[in-house]
Amino acid sequence: MIDGLKFLALGVLVVFFSSTPASALKVEVSPWELFPGDPFLIKVSAVDTSQKMAASIAGKEIPLSSCGEECVIGIGVIDPETKPGEYVVATQFGAKKLSTILSVKKAQYPEEHIKLPEKQVTLSLEDLERTKKEAEKLKELWLLNTERLFHGGFIVPLANPVSTVYGARRIFNNKTISIHGGIDIKGSQGEEVRASNRGRVVLAENLFFGGNTVVIDHGLGIYTLYMHLDRFKALHGQLVAKGDVIGFVGSSGRSTGPHLHFGAKIMATNANPLSLTKLGLE
Repeated sequence: MIDGLKFLALGVLVVFFSSTPASALKVEVSPWELFPGDPFLIKVSAVDTSQKMAASIAGKEIPLSSCGEECVIGIGVIDPETKPGEYVVATQFGAKKLSTILSVKKAQYPEEHIKLPEKQVTLSLEDLERTKKEAEKLKELWLLNTERLFHGGFIVPLANPVSTVYGARRIFNNKTISIHGGIDIKGSQGEEVRASNRGRVVLAENLFFGGNTVVIDHGLGIYTLYMHLDRFKALHGQLVAKGDVIGFVGSSGRSTGPHLHFGAKIMATNANPLSLTKLGLE
């Protein structure tokens, strides 16, 4: 490690930049051991927030926000296609540059065979055009970087067991392969679905694959997604608090029964939403 001293404790990588003892710049990255798709937290202490600040991984910027006096935080993510190995989180604070190393481990994902009506697997030209437009609309959302709205840690929106994990390889009708970009949570028709954190509803509409879908913008390029809802409670443009009811469990869209698909987008990347809920956010 250059320009500083590092030590490991409780899964947190801490880097001190040598300065005066009373004002040593401290960069904490947690967790420092991750799987592809896992988010991670950067917290910087004893920093002059008036100076230029930047953080990135693999050339992609990690948005930063104030977390109090002389403190900034950011949430990054390991791309799902990342191979095992060590990767650098580059940070710059004024003239000071620090390189922090993260370790990415190999993940083993299950395979799941799903039977659906053929029209939901082999799409008509009309459905293909619809899904293309919906994908473009969502892509535009992921590129927005708004001010921080989330407060504290993220919560699981439905307190039931997980039926399909993040990263699962799903095969529809023995021919179409899809990598699961979120988690599926078991649910009964009409159960309440709650906002994972404070944020603004930027989408509440019916999508071909996701059915009745809510997307919440939490700021700093972080979004959560709630799919296959029976009906909505939250409205487009509404500012919701953590734990607010935003909709109800259903089986709309490409679904085999009532459940909730819960997803997260960070830096325009599919992130593991369960890992997001486990970050040490205060």
